[in-house]
Order: sequence, then structure tokens, then C-alpha cells
Amino acid sequence: MSVHTHEMTLSGALAEAAVLIDGQAYFRLLYTPDAHSTRPAELDHDVRETVLPCVLADPVAAADLAQLPPGAPLTVSGFLALPDTYTADLRLVVLTVDAERPEPRPPATTRPALRLVRTDARTHRLAASPD
Repeated sequence: MSVHTHEMTLSGALAEAAVLIDGQAYFRLLYTPDAHSTRPAELDHDVRETVLPCVLADPVAAADLAQLPPGAPLTVSGFLALPDTYTADLRLVVLTVDAERPEPRPPATTRPALRLVRTDARTHRLAASPD
């Protein structure tokens, strides 16, 4: 039996594609703390990011999660299952997951950014296109 922490919410990115096994999604969350400049005084290095193993037991959400590409932004809520033996693994048991879908980009303009402007008969110069 493992020890559980209080429920927490973390935002990060999908480290690699989730794997489905028996209706559960196993994935790794790339978590980067918001305050990079804070560190414990006794440590001489900053913790910039960590990869946290996660499991999601909801079969419907697990199938949706498995379709997301690596690097997809995620917000997950759940609790840490702390190992009680040296052979058990630390993992985040995910209760809810929210995938932030990227905003659709506007279509690219067909007008070139640069155009050739003739200044005299012998010389050509590049100039920025007027907006």
C-alpha cells in the first residue's frame, strides 16, 4: 500500500505520446516550475524542469490523451502515490486532465515580405514591403 499526498494541480507538457494499457493511459508530464529563480539555500543548482510519471485510469479520457502529440500543453489534477517499498515507483495518479488545444493560426498572407525595388538602371536593392 502506498502513501498518497493531497490533491494537486500541475501544468506542463506531454513529454512523449501516452501509452494505453487496459484502458489506462501511462504518460510522462514535463513540469517546469513557474519561479526559476527560487531554490533551497543548501543547493548549488536550480531545478529547471522535471519529468513526472503519470497514470490516468479514465478509459474515455485516456483514449483522448493517447491521441495528443508530444509537447502538447496539459493541466492535470491528482495526487502523488509515494512508494512504500524500494521496488515501487513514484507516480502522479491523475484524476482530471485538461489538454489545452492550440489556437488556430490565421492563414498566411500571400503578399511577399520583401520586394525588389529598382533604384536606377544599374542597381537593385531589397526593400521591405509597405503594410
